[in-house]
Amino acid sequence: MIKAVFFDVDGTLVSHKSKSVPESAKKALAKLREQGILVFLATGRHVHELKKMPIDDMVFDGYVLLNGQLCLDANKNIIFSHSFSEEDVKGLLEIFHGDEYAIVLVNKDCHYMNFVDELTLIGLESVSTPVPMIRAYEGEELYQATVFILPENDEEFEKRLPPGCKLARWGSHGADIIARDGGKAVGMRFFSEFLGITSEEMMAFGDAQNDMDMLEYAGIGIAMGNAEDCLKEIANDVTTDVDADGVLNALVKYGILKKDK
Repeated sequence: MIKAVFFDVDGTLVSHKSKSVPESAKKALAKLREQGILVFLATGRHVHELKKMPIDDMVFDGYVLLNGQLCLDANKNIIFSHSFSEEDVKGLLEIFHGDEYAIVLVNKDCHYMNFVDELTLIGLESVSTPVPMIRAYEGEELYQATVFILPENDEEFEKRLPPGCKLARWGSHGADIIARDGGKAVGMRFFSEFLGITSEEMMAFGDAQNDMDMLEYAGIGIAMGNAEDCLKEIANDVTTDVDADGVLNALVKYGILKKDK
């Protein structure tokens, strides 16, 4: 029996074609909660970014943010955090202070960006995100970073990463940098223990490479029809596109919701 469902945001709940959440998905999530099924966001985004997105008026029972590095309760209070080690921060700052890669450093309150290039503009436009302010790092704990590079350069860039870090790609022009032992599944595992729900009682929806561990952890992992091929290959099932009622169709298929006549 499914007791909790985790949803990625970009390309899963939010369509960047329509710049909105399909009405079928909004209604589906509301019905889940009416039935006593917990609904969570699981995203690489920061809590402040969510306020500017078309999900701000939706109700969630918890949040897995920054690819599992921060977990918030329903009131958006931090209940779990996993920051970079001092060694990893030092290594990331070497990249940040260079001029080769545009990179954003993320703490619990804000972003720090070194410079903006063409890849940055294309990458942020693809996920309907404004360009962060260019500002120097001020020394707080860091939970995630974002680098704007093409997939063919991932292997070369990973050689520059500190040993405790890894890439979690979210699009064709950008990838997040998180702790090597991090990921959305870490946040799901926290909520599993916190709420006394097993992974088999969880369902997850996603569309990108950084959703792979989440779909593998959940009892039922669903890839959107618009998902990357790598995700479709490991998912339990592939639903229709975000713009073709993908969330609702999967929930109906698995008998969790009934389709309105």
